Amino acid sequence: MSQRLDRRRFLRGIGGAALALPMLEAFAPRKGFAGTEGPPKRVVFVLHHHGRPLSGDDAKWSPRAAGALPATISPALSALAPIRDKIVTLDGIDNVVRAVTGDDGGHGSAQATSLTCAIPIVHGTDSEEATAASIDYVVGERLRANTSMKPSIVFPAQLAGGFYQGGCNYGEGGSPPWLASSRPEEVVADLFGSVQEDPDPPAPTLHDRLVTQRKSILDGVAKDFTSLRTKLNASDRDRLDQHAAFIEKLQQAGGGGVTPTESCSVPDVSMFPDYSGENGRGQKDGITTPLQIENVVQALACDITRVAVLDFHASYDPLFPTEFPGGNDELLSSNWHALIHENWGLSDPYGGTLMTAYNYFAKSYLTLVQRLDQMTDLDGNPMLDNTLVVWVSDMGYGSGHLDHDIPVVLAGMPSAFPGGQGRHIKSNRNTLGDLYAQILRMVGGDDTTFGITGTLGDHSSNLVSWSGIDIGPSTPLHRGPIAL
Repeated sequence: MSQRLDRRRFLRGIGGAALALPMLEAFAPRKGFAGTEGPPKRVVFVLHHHGRPLSGDDAKWSPRAAGALPATISPALSALAPIRDKIVTLDGIDNVVRAVTGDDGGHGSAQATSLTCAIPIVHGTDSEEATAASIDYVVGERLRANTSMKPSIVFPAQLAGGFYQGGCNYGEGGSPPWLASSRPEEVVADLFGSVQEDPDPPAPTLHDRLVTQRKSILDGVAKDFTSLRTKLNASDRDRLDQHAAFIEKLQQAGGGGVTPTESCSVPDVSMFPDYSGENGRGQKDGITTPLQIENVVQALACDITRVAVLDFHASYDPLFPTEFPGGNDELLSSNWHALIHENWGLSDPYGGTLMTAYNYFAKSYLTLVQRLDQMTDLDGNPMLDNTLVVWVSDMGYGSGHLDHDIPVVLAGMPSAFPGGQGRHIKSNRNTLGDLYAQILRMVGGDDTTFGITGTLGDHSSNLVSWSGIDIGPSTPLHRGPIAL
């Protein structure tokens, strides 16, 4: 007699409760959940610094023409060819808020405005204090299951000697974000090991109090759970017991409404490769970046958060070891930041190095999207179907501190793209405020603006005139929806 069990049938028998089971030998072939109310929406923001690779030829980053993406997409995005039909690339998105900061320094004002679309307090050249929450925090507050769930978690994608160099993500009123460690094993311990509530959690809302009065998922399915155990071999029983204990702990820590997926599992730190030694310039990023990507994926799968940021924050002197295994003389003798600033024209001698290095970001984005596509959601479909993956930068062209043509790549959540995916879109000078308002609508909001509103002249008469595009006091901060 066959010992194969129908996973979907078992879950239907327990009323479709979101008990995220591990993969057991007895469940073959693998099945998804059925009978749930539907999985939550999620958003991942991927951030790199310095914008596009060349100011002399936009086609190095994105296709020249709008329409279906070509087979190779572009030199900088060629690594995304395997997911070409799952992405949309955008041109013509501008950070116009940066023009009203009054700071000609470039980096500080770009970072403080690129995700907040709000005017920062300027303390000096490249010294800004953000005054509003970034888009990841805002969307996370709306999507989270309860007030105990962190609205957004920022994951440093590079080690950079353990020093976090980012400055684009903020909490309420410009407060610091919830920042994960740059060391992957510490992230596992912080997010999955202790699984405990904040020492001072926010007061629960009425909704939270009502939800937490319900029985725990494990209590509600105890009878069926016990019945299932009797049909499993010893290995499966042990795996199931360990997973049940983990899920129970997650629920106790997360509060009401937390719904881990069937793909939720704790990354196995014992299997992490050794990356000790010199890491000040990202020498071991080839090891740590994939581990952080998996931490992002599992944080979403286990419903620890519904919004995450993967921040490639090392904007000064990373060595990009995955792209230059034997080292690169130009990067070793100089640094990434300097090469970016010297890259003005098509004849630039560092163009090849820069283009190769940019593929590190594209390959990491590819890994993230493919991993989400492999994960099974509560409805049995890939998690990518309910997860929007937004790749942006703090600048348009880092070579001149220009903030027009911010590079944007979108993936996942195909239902939010009426025109379909696998396309390149050229917008008519839409703003980051337009883009973020659209993202809020894509996950269920009715927002028409994000950040400050009106025109540039409504906020300042001292505009940064060398922004790279034709702006003036009458330039609007929002131009309307983007034709997705």
